[in-house]
Amino acid sequence: MRIVIAGPPKAGNVWLKCIMAHIYDLRPLLKRETPQRPQFHLFKAWVEAGSFPDNSIFHQHYDYKNELVDLIDAVPAHTVTIIRDPYDGFVSSYFTIQQHKDDGLRAGRRTDIMAGKPLSDPDVIAYLRNGGFRNNMRRAREWMESGRTHVVRYERLHSDPVAELRSVTDAIQPVPDEKIAAAVEACKADNMRKMGGERSRHVRAAKVGDSREKLNEEHLAVFREKYADMIEALGYEVR
Repeated sequence: MRIVIAGPPKAGNVWLKCIMAHIYDLRPLLKRETPQRPQFHLFKAWVEAGSFPDNSIFHQHYDYKNELVDLIDAVPAHTVTIIRDPYDGFVSSYFTIQQHKDDGLRAGRRTDIMAGKPLSDPDVIAYLRNGGFRNNMRRAREWMESGRTHVVRYERLHSDPVAELRSVTDAIQPVPDEKIAAAVEACKADNMRKMGGERSRHVRAAKVGDSREKLNEEHLAVFREKYADMIEALGYEVR
């Protein structure tokens, strides 16, 4: 079995990858083992070179493309996408930028304008107002609406993880609820932080509704003005 977790960043991809790996006893591929960037031609060359081992799983933030899913299906592999409340996703993205502001790994990105600044800074508001977060939401929407990926809701992973994951595992390869529950337990936030490496770096608050504590009315007004259509399309409430 092989699984590709594809979709937007800061939606819980590393968490979901951990869970799915435990459910199916898959090996998470290391960064150096996967395509260097989430681009179709790199994935195609990687697959054609026989570099996607059996019994493995990885995630990358691919844009939806029919040809990409055709190629994944032909491996064969399964595609899974996690969707998260855009408000919480934005807050998570902001804090990731702060975490990496001094390491030089994210230099040259549009998000640089937010580095080292408070969440309420005018430059952060301007980034939102100028559509800076729309691409993440577009990617989520296109994967969700494609009908060609197994969709997991971040919020349901918190509120009823066994039921949410069962809807995916029943479509991929059914497993007992006990197996799902054990995987969820193994991949709790505290446990992932202790694992070190990528898992520890990607886990911050790991909760639902963080944006309700962090965003002010100015942020919310911009979301209403610029992103209401995307928020609704993704199935979330415009606040």
